[in-house]
Amino acid sequence: MTERQELGSLEAMLFAHAEPVETARLADALRLDADEVTTLLQKLQKRYDEQESGMVILYFERDGQAHSGHPPQCAAFARRTGGTGRHRLQSARLPQLYRAGTRR
Repeated sequence: MTERQELGSLEAMLFAHAEPVETARLADALRLDADEVTTLLQKLQKRYDEQESGMVILYFERDGQAHSGHPPQCAAFARRTGGTGRHRLQSARLPQLYRAGTRR
């Protein structure tokens, strides 16, 4: 698989899950190691940043999990369309959270 295909597959897997997914599980599905998946998460987030996307990659380092969501500035738009809150984060998890590649 090319890197573009890996990124697309990773993006699809994250988007398909309502809850964070363990990087080990993502690595297994992609037939990569966890470090390679972490690098792909960072590249995907960089792509989102460059495009000023309404998507972000959320990485829970302590738990080794990743999740897709939307940045705070897009929350109002999601609510306007009756968004399901599928990507709503529990406040108890926020201290462990950083966007992939950018510590928060």
